[in-house]
Amino acid sequence: MSDQQLGFREPGNIGPINIPQAVRLAAACWVASAVVAGMMPVILEVAGIDFGQSIPDWAVPYLVAFAVPLTALQVLAAQHLLHGARWARILLTVAAALSALGAPVDLTALILAGLVLTLAGATLMWLPASNRFFLLRRNVAAYPVPAVAGPDPALKGELL
Repeated sequence: MSDQQLGFREPGNIGPINIPQAVRLAAACWVASAVVAGMMPVILEVAGIDFGQSIPDWAVPYLVAFAVPLTALQVLAAQHLLHGARWARILLTVAAALSALGAPVDLTALILAGLVLTLAGATLMWLPASNRFFLLRRNVAAYPVPAVAGPDPALKGELL
């Protein structure tokens, strides 16, 4: 099942892309990590549920303001992993390193689960099968830009 074909298709191509299982698992780990370590602490903190980490009341809006966009960026980068985007792999590697370095000393079960998922995702996206996938995808534009053929005759000289 390591080269199971998914339904992802490149624009303009008919055949599906072969995504190695390691890359698919890495993307799944990153999305799960975003939910467990990114959104769950925010939801629990806003709801006033104690999950083992003490955050002052004044810091909760800042937690929301930073956690939501960073979690969205993590999910977006995980999706781009499936298309072979090397920038996403590098961004997520930096995120994993920062997560490992910034982990609190007294880990709760929630934070530990998020850290394990983060490190698993980072490890899986650098395995040899993943490296081959990203090397093969290097020369293929994941998101080709359509060629501009000129002004659209339907616009009849209107400016956009």
